[in-house]
Amino acid sequence: MSTDPAPRSVGESGEDAVLAVIVAELGELHRAGTALAALTVPAGDDAAVLELPEDGAPARIVLSTDTLSQDQDFRPGWWTPQQQGAPMGRAVGLKAAAQNLSDLNAMAATPIALLVSLTLPATTSLDWVRGFYRGLAEAVRREGAEHCHIAGGDLGSGPGISVTLTAVGRLPAGHPPLRRNGARPGDQLAVSGPLGAAAAGLALLEAGHPCPGPELSRLRDAQIAPAPRLRTGTQALCCGATAGLDLSDGLLRDAGRLARSSSVRVRLDQAALTEQAAALLPAAAALGLPEAQAQAEALRWVAAGGEDYELLASFGAEARLPEGFIKVGEILERTDHAGSDADGAREVLLTGAIDDQGWDSLQG
Repeated sequence: MSTDPAPRSVGESGEDAVLAVIVAELGELHRAGTALAALTVPAGDDAAVLELPEDGAPARIVLSTDTLSQDQDFRPGWWTPQQQGAPMGRAVGLKAAAQNLSDLNAMAATPIALLVSLTLPATTSLDWVRGFYRGLAEAVRREGAEHCHIAGGDLGSGPGISVTLTAVGRLPAGHPPLRRNGARPGDQLAVSGPLGAAAAGLALLEAGHPCPGPELSRLRDAQIAPAPRLRTGTQALCCGATAGLDLSDGLLRDAGRLARSSSVRVRLDQAALTEQAAALLPAAAALGLPEAQAQAEALRWVAAGGEDYELLASFGAEARLPEGFIKVGEILERTDHAGSDADGAREVLLTGAIDDQGWDSLQG
């Protein structure tokens, strides 16, 4: 009788383990390359980079794809029945674009095209579709995406709404992509803006809170219709960033990915995160949480909430951070004993207990 353990499911293993399997299976294919294009940045960063031979400087195309699924990434119940047509469609369009355009920004690429695959129940209203494409069009008119075309896609039918976008970008000649693997001991770690707003908005939406007033409605909108700044990747490179990635799954989880890619450790500054959490205390209070629990929840939103679509980047110790960036920690030398998980690769250190390690798309 075989004593081999039962195969683990994707839900048991989590997103990072599934990605590791994919990268391992495709490794030889990536290394082989083709005469028509070289895959200079394969799976593992925020986007892939294809280098196309040309006379003079080769063209470098950046590719990323993401999916939004009903009841996983958005819930119709977040909108009133009267809003589940065009207003809901617009918000889903904005969020789908934000996911993909933020990945290109994290590589310091300029967006040039979006391809859209829509799976819709037969009962979906045309107003929802109209609103969805209005949201996409609004997203590509924003600063940093103004050269991006909506270039076509596919329509299909299914039991729930599912949106898959493929984003295409281009790197300027002579500029390298911003990657996850260049952080060095002694670097400072920074984020391109405050964290936790989307997580706070999600908590309010899940509680059925009406979100009155500009502050709570801002948090709600950060979750349902984000508007990431799309030039922070280029700004970071111009200021000497050594590594970077899109913050979509929470600071703790994504800082761990940067640490693994760069073979370093990350120490996060709890005082800096607590300072950011203070801005979210009104949302915690609106949920009726006692003061101590409200402070802990606000800190969890900042450290592990996800869907911020900000840039996490490392810079030399003496580098001047780009405007709007906030220092949240430092890069330490890799050791074999401190801060490691079962595979010896997790290197995030944070004083205090935050059990939530961020969003995992396969574990929920």
